[in-house]
Amino acid sequence: MKKLLFAFTTILILSTSSETFAQYDYNWAAGFRVGEPLGFNLRKYFQNGDKAFDINVGTYGFIYNRKRSYNGGEYRTSGLMIQGIYLWQHEVFRRDWAHVYYGGGLQINNRNHYFFSRNVTPPQEIRSKKIALGPTGTAGFELKLPNQPLAFFLDAGLYLEALPSPFFINPQVSGGLRLNIIK
Repeated sequence: MKKLLFAFTTILILSTSSETFAQYDYNWAAGFRVGEPLGFNLRKYFQNGDKAFDINVGTYGFIYNRKRSYNGGEYRTSGLMIQGIYLWQHEVFRRDWAHVYYGGGLQINNRNHYFFSRNVTPPQEIRSKKIALGPTGTAGFELKLPNQPLAFFLDAGLYLEALPSPFFINPQVSGGLRLNIIK
């Protein structure tokens, strides 16, 4: 998972050019989100700030849905999540400090799955690691502080698992703080 995240981030950084984004104040933002997912957020702004790409790395199922039925068993603990989402952003009321955004992408999860097995003697509960993959979508609101590089955000979305348990749905709501770091 760490190698995948490193490769993905490296490709994203190398494929961008600072000349293309010169009209937008900041090219990168980094921050933390609380909710589902809970963790680190990195945002790359494109084309004058009207498009962006979010990378979220953190926990999956930590705040809510920690104990939930899943694939003939249940989840009891949180797991690791990596998420990449392409976003479209629009100013609200023609104000540079308020934006709405929406978009979609892909999410990879690694979590413990507990299930009861009768195929072993004596029958017992088994714990196994599950790596899951599926599309995710989000929509949110971002408020930038005037003359400051800080922005607050609140977003909500949905994760729809494709593998290994098709159509497993998990709502995702989170808020947080981002610091615009590179001009």
